[in-house]
Amino acid sequence: MARIGDFVEAAPPMAPEAFGAEAFDRFQAEPDTLVIAVVDEDGRPVGLIERNAFTLKMAAEFGRALYARRPVSALMEPDPLMVEADASADVLFQNMDAAGLGALLKGFIVVSRGRYVGVGAGLHVLQAGVAIHKRRAEAMSELAQNLVRAEAEARASSRAKSEFLAVMSHEIRTPLNGVLGVAALMERELTQDSLRPYVRTILDSGNSLLRLLTDALDMSRAEAGILTLEPAPLDLDAVAADLSALWRPRAEEKALRLTVTTQTGAARWVVGDEMRLKQLLNNLIGNALKFTQAGAVEVSLTTRLDDGRVRLDALVDDSGPGVSDEAAAAIFEPFNTGEAGRQGAGAGLGLAICRQIVERMEGRLALERSPVGGARFRFDLHLPLAEADARRDEDQAAAPTTHETLHVLVVDDNAANRFVAGKVLELFGCTHETAEDGRQAVERATIAPFDLILMDVKMPVMDGVSATRAIRALPGAASATPILALTANADPRDEAEYLAAGMDGVAQKPIQPDALLNAIRLALSRHTVAEAA
Repeated sequence: MARIGDFVEAAPPMAPEAFGAEAFDRFQAEPDTLVIAVVDEDGRPVGLIERNAFTLKMAAEFGRALYARRPVSALMEPDPLMVEADASADVLFQNMDAAGLGALLKGFIVVSRGRYVGVGAGLHVLQAGVAIHKRRAEAMSELAQNLVRAEAEARASSRAKSEFLAVMSHEIRTPLNGVLGVAALMERELTQDSLRPYVRTILDSGNSLLRLLTDALDMSRAEAGILTLEPAPLDLDAVAADLSALWRPRAEEKALRLTVTTQTGAARWVVGDEMRLKQLLNNLIGNALKFTQAGAVEVSLTTRLDDGRVRLDALVDDSGPGVSDEAAAAIFEPFNTGEAGRQGAGAGLGLAICRQIVERMEGRLALERSPVGGARFRFDLHLPLAEADARRDEDQAAAPTTHETLHVLVVDDNAANRFVAGKVLELFGCTHETAEDGRQAVERATIAPFDLILMDVKMPVMDGVSATRAIRALPGAASATPILALTANADPRDEAEYLAAGMDGVAQKPIQPDALLNAIRLALSRHTVAEAA
């Protein structure tokens, strides 16, 4: 009777304190080795290192850096299969055959009276008995290698796609800043009411393009696992007010009733990513307004305390046509546009982004039938309660600037952007000068005083981050000039870099007059608070 011990390999084991790099070198030098036993000083097995699981770890991004210097005791399988050397091999043959392909690469340790004898794998055992299992094992090994390569290629492709979309977003936002900026100025100064629908069409179309850019970029980031959150204290009542102010004109154009209500008696201030929360609600409200032709869109935000955290329940109801059961099954999938030819159907990214944001916040998004006749989108989040000190700091930082008039340096390599920024500043009663790159900005800051610098980031000769660092290194009062980043970079992670370089805040392109004014006030207030500290 054949014994299991007859089919094992008496391969040298490794000590628990050996490094992961040593195991990797073993596998590289011994291509036929599928498993390595880990044995203590008394010769008793304590674990098993399997080639495929281990090499997948090492092949992952930063794998060598993470695991090469870690002991194999932290990388091994701590509870491997152990069989006696004198046991019948027939039992193992039958078990391997019944278990299928997965067992071929599953290793086991052979012992005699608790001491290490050797290691085996289904592949080695079945090579001795069944030729078909040998072919399957070889195919499995090749598949594992292909999966490793495919995973690496997929990661690289995802990163490349995100980087491409980020570049394209920046390049499209730059001319879009000119279009939307000039249109916003025209709307404010227009005296012919007959022309307002045309200007409004430009603004609506431009903002639709902007949301599409943002959704595409965020979808790519979500797929790559790099969708970021920037939690900070936020006022839910203020969020609701901003949403109402933003969407009420659109609702009035369609003769719809829009209500945005809050029930925040339990908790008004929470810690969360305000930009992502607004993005989520903006997508849901915009979607509701798009498909509702008559009636109302009702939005409500409700908070209650739940085990030391704040549960935020949000509802977006509409009186539109609703969503069929068939369409509801795939409504949160990317590029799902619902029924072909549906009026107003877009790229099908908005709701997919909503789901990604909610899941990133560890919440839940659902579609239901609305009591007012259409669709109801509901989500709930559990957020930390903002501390009182944090709320006071936020209120202090958001206080309006004491400056009645500002003399501003506008720094941008794009002439249209300089023109738009200058005209918006004139609306605020500010005076301004311009510079075309960071080097010119440093020179202007050296020879003339400014109350504020609006600094573009991506510029030739010297970029905005380098220029900010150079200004902060100047002698005298010029080094303390408040600097506000004005950028088309859509990645919120960049804000940390700008603030670290010495900037006092960030405003996004395309320029929106009200948003820019708020950003200026906040940057000046933060600068004042920082100087006083």
